[in-house]
Amino acid sequence: MTFAYHNFMNKLVFYFNLARLALFQISFGIIYAILTDTLNRVMTIELGIAAALVGMLIGIRELMVLLGVKIWAGNLSDHTHFFGYKRTPFILGGLALCCATFSLIAPLAIDLQQNFWINLPLLILIFTIFGIGYHASLTTYYALIADYAGEKSLSKVAAVSWILMVLSGIFTAVAMSQALKDFTHDKLIAAMRNASLISFLFGTLMTIGLERRHQDSVQQQSEPSLTFLQSLALINASPLTKGFFFYVFISIFAAFGNELIMEPFGADVHGLSVSETTKFRQYLGSTQLLFMLITGFAINRIGLKTAIAFGNTVAAVGFFVLLLSGLWHQSALLYTGLIVIGVGLGCSTVSNIVFMISMHAGRTGLYLGLWGTAQSLANFSGELGMGAIRDVLLYTFASPNLAYGAVFLLEILAFSIATLMLPRFSQEKLQRESKVSLERVLAVAAD
Repeated sequence: MTFAYHNFMNKLVFYFNLARLALFQISFGIIYAILTDTLNRVMTIELGIAAALVGMLIGIRELMVLLGVKIWAGNLSDHTHFFGYKRTPFILGGLALCCATFSLIAPLAIDLQQNFWINLPLLILIFTIFGIGYHASLTTYYALIADYAGEKSLSKVAAVSWILMVLSGIFTAVAMSQALKDFTHDKLIAAMRNASLISFLFGTLMTIGLERRHQDSVQQQSEPSLTFLQSLALINASPLTKGFFFYVFISIFAAFGNELIMEPFGADVHGLSVSETTKFRQYLGSTQLLFMLITGFAINRIGLKTAIAFGNTVAAVGFFVLLLSGLWHQSALLYTGLIVIGVGLGCSTVSNIVFMISMHAGRTGLYLGLWGTAQSLANFSGELGMGAIRDVLLYTFASPNLAYGAVFLLEILAFSIATLMLPRFSQEKLQRESKVSLERVLAVAAD
C-alpha cells in the first residue's frame, strides 16, 4: 500500500512538473508574437521603416548565434554547475535579459525617424542583448526537456510546449488587437512593457524547482567533458552532423521565413488594417494548435518522418493558395491559405522539434545548441532575406503581387528540399558517427 502510494505520488509530481516545463514556453510565446507580428507590422507600415531594416533589427537576435551563443550555453550547461544547477541559471538569466530589453524597443523604434543615427545604434545594442538572452534561455530549456521528459514523454512535452507557445501567441494577438484598436504610440509602449513583466514573472514561476541540484544522468556522467573548441571540432568531424545542420536550416527557413511579411502582405495586397492583420495569427495559429496536438500524441503511431513529410506538403499547398489569393484578390482564399498553412505547420513543426531534440548523441546541450544555431540562422535569413526580396521587387516593379508571390514560391521550394533530404538522417547513424568523431577529437587532444 505504501509503495503504491509513493509510486502514485511520484508519477503525479512527475507529470505536474512536465506540465510546468511545457508552460514555460508561454513566456516566449507572448514576446515572440508581439515581436514578429505587431511590432513588425507597426515598424513597417505605421512608422514607414523599410522592411529590410526592420527584418535586420528583429533578426539580430538570430545573428547572435554566429558568436556561438547557443553552442556555448548548451555545452557549458552540460557539465557546469552554478549553485548546483546546470540548466536553470541559463534559462532564467536569459529570460531576464529578454524581458528587460524587450520593454525598451518600442520607444526607440518610434523615435527612429527623428533621431535615426542616435536610436539605430541603441536599437542594435538592445536587440543584441535580447538575442543573447533569447538563445541562452531557449537552448538550455530544450536541454532540460530532454533531461527530464525521457524518450516516452518527449514528443508529448514538445507538442504541448509548442501548442502553448502558439496558443499564447493567439491570446496575445487578441489582446494586442484590442489594446491597439485605436492605435497610438503610447499604447504600444505600455502594451510591450506589460507583456515583458508578465513573461518574466510567469517564466520564473514555471521554472523554479524543476531541476534537481547536482543532478546528472548516467550517460552524461560517462561522457568526457569537452572544451568549446573541442566541441566545434567534434561537430566539424561529422559529415552527418553538418548535413542535419543544413536540414534544420532549410526546414526552419520554410516554416518561419514568412512571418515578418505575412501582416504586411495583408496590408499591401488586401488593404487590411492593423487590427485586421493582427487576427491572422488566430486563423493560422488555431489550426496549427489543433494539428500540433494531434501530431504530438499520434507521432509514435504514424511515424516521425511521415508526419514531417505530410506537414511540409500541406504547408506548401497553403502558400500556393495565398499566392492565388493575391492574384485574384479573394479574401476567402487568403483565410483559407492561412488555415491550410496552419495544418501543415502543426504537423511538421512539432515533428521537427522532436526530431531535433532526439538527435543529440548523448550530448544534449551541445547538439541542441548546434541545431538551435541552424534554426536561428534560418530565422535571420528569412527575416532579412524575405524582407529584402519584398522591398526590392515592390519598389522595382511596383507590384505587391509579384513581390509577395516570389516570397511564397521560395517557401514552397524550401519545403520541397527539406522533404527530399529527410530520409538521410536517423538517431542511430548520428550516434555511430559521433562516437567515431569523438575518439578522433580526444586522440588529437591527447597528443
